Amino acid sequence: MKGNAPTLARGILVMAAILGITAAAVLADALRAGVPLGRLGAFDANEARNLINAFSRAGNQLVAVVFTTVSIAVPLTANMYSLKFLEFFLKDRVNSGMLLLAATVALNTILVQYATKDDFVPMLALNVHFALLSLAFILLFPYLYYLFRFLHPNTLLERLASECTYHLDRATGRRNALGEHRRHVSESFEHIANIAVRSVDRLDRNTAIESVHMLEDLAGRYRAHKARLPAEWFEAEKELFLSFSSAAVDEANASRSWVEMKILSQLRQVLGSALTRMHDVTSAVAKALRRFGLAEGVRSDPRLRELAVEYFNTFIRRAMNTRDVRSVFILFDQYRILAEELLADDPELVLEIAYYFAYYGQIARDMQLSFVVDAAAHDLGALVRHAWEKQSPIAERLLESFLRYDGAGSLGVAKAQAILGSYFVMTDRAGAAAQVKERLRLLESARIERLSAELMAVRREKYWEVNERRMNMEYVPDAQRERLREFLGGLR
Repeated sequence: MKGNAPTLARGILVMAAILGITAAAVLADALRAGVPLGRLGAFDANEARNLINAFSRAGNQLVAVVFTTVSIAVPLTANMYSLKFLEFFLKDRVNSGMLLLAATVALNTILVQYATKDDFVPMLALNVHFALLSLAFILLFPYLYYLFRFLHPNTLLERLASECTYHLDRATGRRNALGEHRRHVSESFEHIANIAVRSVDRLDRNTAIESVHMLEDLAGRYRAHKARLPAEWFEAEKELFLSFSSAAVDEANASRSWVEMKILSQLRQVLGSALTRMHDVTSAVAKALRRFGLAEGVRSDPRLRELAVEYFNTFIRRAMNTRDVRSVFILFDQYRILAEELLADDPELVLEIAYYFAYYGQIARDMQLSFVVDAAAHDLGALVRHAWEKQSPIAERLLESFLRYDGAGSLGVAKAQAILGSYFVMTDRAGAAAQVKERLRLLESARIERLSAELMAVRREKYWEVNERRMNMEYVPDAQRERLREFLGGLR
C-alpha cells in the first residue's frame, strides 16, 4: 500500500484547495458587503441550530457512504478470497482511523446539538465540529481509493507474506512461543493456497499465478532464516499436517523439512484445482517446484532434493489420474530440466528420475495415453543426450535405462530412439549408436520405413500449434539430419 501514498496525498491536497477557494470567496464577499469578519464566526441560537442540522445531514451522508461501502465490499472480498481479509482490515490503522472519524463526527453532532440552548451557543465546540466534518469529507475520496486498493487480492497476498516473515523473524534465535510462530507461518501458507484455489474456481488466472509465486517467494525467505532458527523450531505439531500420518510428520521433523513439506503440499492443492481447467497455473506450479529443487540450500540437502522429486512424481500422478495430457506434458518438461541441472550434484538421483520417466510412460501406455508415452520417451532421450554431452559417469546407465523403455510398439518411442542414435553417429560414438541400432532392428521394416519418412518430413523447428514448449519434439536440426538419414539407412 505504500505506493498509494502519492495518490492519497494529491487527493487530500485537491480537496483542501477547493475548501480554501470557497473560504476565500466567503471572505471576499464579506469584505465587499462591509460585514465584520467577527460576525462570520458568531451565531445566535437559531443560526446555530440551522447549522447543526446541516452538519447532521452531511454527517449522516458521510457515515452512510463509509459504513455501507465497508459493510458490502469487505465481507464480499473476504468471501471471495479468504476470511483473513477481515482480520487484516480490522488491524489496518487507516481503515480503523477513518471508521473512528466517521463515527466521531456523527456522535459529535448530537453532543453539540445537546449543548446548544436559547441563551447559550457552544462556539468552540461548533467550530471544532466544523473542522472534523471538513476533515472527514477531505479524506473521504482518498480513503475510498485506499480501501479499494486494500481490497485487491495482491494486497492480501503481500500482507500474508509480511505476517509470515514477521513470525519467522520473531522465531529466529528464540525458544519461547515457537508453537505460536509455527502455527502462524503454517496458516499463512494455507491462506495463500486457498486464495489460489478460489481464484481457479472463478477463473481468476492472474491471482492464482501470483499466489503460486508468493508461495515460492516465501520458500526463499524461509531458506534465508533456516540456519538461524533454533532446533526446537523443527518440532512441528502434527495438527499442522492433517493430511499426513504421524510417521510422515515425524520424518519431516527429523529431516528439518516440515516447512518445505508444508509449502509443497500447498502447491499440490493448487495443482489439483488447476488440472484440466487452468494450464497456466499448472505451468506456474511446475516451474515453482523446479526452481525450488534447484535453489541454493536445497541442492545441497539430499532430503530436500528427494522431496522435490517426490512432489514432481505426485504431480504427474495426479495429472495422469485426471487424464490431463497437457499438464503431464508441462510437468515432464520441468522435471527433465530439473534432472539435467542435478546431473553434476546427484547423478544417482538423476538415474532415479530416468526410471520415473519410464515408469509413468508405461502407466500411460496402460491408460492408452499415447501422447504421454511418446513425450516420456523424447524427454528421456533428451536427458540421455545431455548426460553424454556433459560426459557424466552415469551416461551409459542412462542409455541402458532409455533402451529398456517399452513403448509397446509406439512409433513415437522409436522416433526418440532414432533421434538419439543419430546424435551418437554425429558425435562419433559408434558403440552407443550400435546399442540404439540394435534396439531399433526389432521393428518391422515397414515401420522403419514409416518412421524414416515421418522424421525426415519434419522441417519446422517450432510445432505448428502453440504449446508450452513451442518446439517440435520430432524436429532434427540440419546438422544432424544427414546423420539421421545415415543411421536409419543402416537399419534396412
